Amino acid sequence: MRALQIRRTQPNKKKRIVYFIILSVGLVVASLLYLYSKTYAKSMRVGIPMTPYALESILIRALPHLAGMLVSALVIACVSLAFQTSTGSRILTPSMVGFDSVFIGTQTFLVFFLGASAKIFANSYTNFFVTAGVMVAISMLMYGAILRNSKNNVIFLLLFGLILSGIIRSASSYLQKIMDVNDYYQLQAATAVTINNMNIKLIYAVAPIMLVLCSIMLIRHRTYDVLALGEANAKNLGVHFQKEINFNLILISIGMSLCTALIGSLTFLGLLAVNIARELFKTHRHSILFIASSLAAALALVFGQGITELLQGAVPITVIIDVVGCSYMFYLILKENKKI
Repeated sequence: MRALQIRRTQPNKKKRIVYFIILSVGLVVASLLYLYSKTYAKSMRVGIPMTPYALESILIRALPHLAGMLVSALVIACVSLAFQTSTGSRILTPSMVGFDSVFIGTQTFLVFFLGASAKIFANSYTNFFVTAGVMVAISMLMYGAILRNSKNNVIFLLLFGLILSGIIRSASSYLQKIMDVNDYYQLQAATAVTINNMNIKLIYAVAPIMLVLCSIMLIRHRTYDVLALGEANAKNLGVHFQKEINFNLILISIGMSLCTALIGSLTFLGLLAVNIARELFKTHRHSILFIASSLAAALALVFGQGITELLQGAVPITVIIDVVGCSYMFYLILKENKKI
């Protein structure tokens, strides 16, 4: 009887197709809004006609940035869903355990000890791979220390992440106050969410890696379905639980490190996208959730950036996503608390 009730609450195949179409159409509209805000809206605002040459020049730069947003949203959604499956909690995202703080701290230490003019900081390629490497190394050490011996210590992981974030942010804040003013401004520019300032060549270099990472996760969707059942059930079904969790954490660390180093910290984007997908499609099948979460994340990021461009940057994209994400997180916490 209970199985029948659960089955009735799940949307049928036609409804799921409708939801996919709505998300896809919304993403197309959001992309057009972003391109419009970068071209004709800006042209009308400054009172300069948009000539074909000007349009082509703007699109040459805007389209790679749009591609960078889409790929970043894809990775954030995939790693957030994988992280929730690994930890067994739908109110956590990888960003909440310190990725953004490690990113800011790495940039701060590079500028303070080497200077903003140092090649390791000024060169976008070197900076990117050094920052991503540091984040991968620290996250793997943290995961290995806490999520060990087949125990998902979710609360301890979150607390450790908060403590680590506080320590790194405090150290970074102190170093920023005593560093050179010019270095400080360059550091602020480097650590902000820089969608319009993304290096186009870097997008071309990193996007294939990010797509391969997401493809690996999507191919392993059946494994994630089994991991979501818990350790005991996964072992009974022939899955090496701890081995799969460790491999999954490696993928998550690489994905979040690449995204944070490329586009900056978007803490609540993954949380928002994954839970919207869960609420709409009401399924535990990761083949559906990966695609739906990616569409929702891309829609939120591109639409938010389009609104930011129309408002001339008066409201940063991080503010829009964080306000909506925080509100939705409070709703999820209250909802989960009622079930206890």
